[in-house]
Amino acid sequence: MKTRTLFLLLLLTGGVAFSQSNITYDLEEGLTELLDLNQAAWEKVKKVDGYRIQIVSLSGTNSKMMAEKMQTEFNQKFPKITSYVTYFEPNFRLRVGDFRTKLDAYRFYQEINAAYPGAFIIKDKIEYLFR
Repeated sequence: MKTRTLFLLLLLTGGVAFSQSNITYDLEEGLTELLDLNQAAWEKVKKVDGYRIQIVSLSGTNSKMMAEKMQTEFNQKFPKITSYVTYFEPNFRLRVGDFRTKLDAYRFYQEINAAYPGAFIIKDKIEYLFR
């Protein structure tokens, strides 16, 4: 019991005796310029690997018009999620979202699964916004 009390007393007083209010960093020369260059390079990157949810893939007569109609309906239901109609011969595809992780895509997939039962998550090049 005495050792525990002594240990706690030393631990508490040691934290007070050795606490610092100001922390300074000695940065290597040129490091801030390197960080700025890194940020500028990432801002130029337009597409990175990520995930989207494919709502539909259509081919045949009026497939483009139907895909665009579905895109309009989706945009009305989910205005914050971007949607893309792309053409990859012979199909027009409607894909939504710019998800960095599959888990993020899955969370949104669960929201839309009832409205779009044929939807599925697919790996794709996504728009990248540097933050």
